[in-house]
Amino acid sequence: MYIDKKLHIPLYRQVERVLEEKIKSDEWPIGHQLPTEQELADLFDVSTITVKRAILELVNKGYLYRQRGKGTFVSRPIKEQNLNVFFSLTTEDEKHPHRLVSFSVGRADREITNKLGIENDMTVIKIKRLKIEGNEPMALEYTYLPYDKCCGLTPDDINNELIYNILKKKFRIALGRAKLFIKPYIATDEKATLLQVEPGSPVFEWERFTYTKQEEIIEYSKFYVRQDKEAYYTEVYF
Repeated sequence: MYIDKKLHIPLYRQVERVLEEKIKSDEWPIGHQLPTEQELADLFDVSTITVKRAILELVNKGYLYRQRGKGTFVSRPIKEQNLNVFFSLTTEDEKHPHRLVSFSVGRADREITNKLGIENDMTVIKIKRLKIEGNEPMALEYTYLPYDKCCGLTPDDINNELIYNILKKKFRIALGRAKLFIKPYIATDEKATLLQVEPGSPVFEWERFTYTKQEEIIEYSKFYVRQDKEAYYTEVYF
């Protein structure tokens, strides 16, 4: 592994290019574990800060991912997802791999009651689960439903099933529209652990409100989506 310190190209960028070429040429295949940052620093004869910057750039590009306590690995190519599918209230009957983290019923805090537009003393269903693809967590989902509208919901109902399908099929709720907000977020603590990313890693935060035909909020969710696994797009037709 060689870089030229005489060039007017930042050292981290040169390291990044060398590592990227090893990935693109399949010298380092998908799932390959990289040497440690210290080992790479020794190989390139640069500081660990330089190596860390190069690796971060490749993580942000989707070439690498980090697993807490294990190391840095070569990623699968980033999967392109149509953003309109996430908005759609019509879904197929196929199963969607999820792992339930927790399911509870109780009073929500003020933030959640405000989001759902319900009284402070009303009961809600709280769901936390992971979307799984290829045995890896892709997204962490926190969903809140008004208990009086979904009082028969059980943990078994949401096993590998979309919330929209449950609302329509089990509770015969006519869905009207969904509103989605997307912004960057830095994963720490529980979110980083469940998503298997390093604390401080950037992810997408998706906030979703689902309305019935009567314009009542029937579902409020927050999703934390790994940005190193999926890229989202939409198409406009003229």
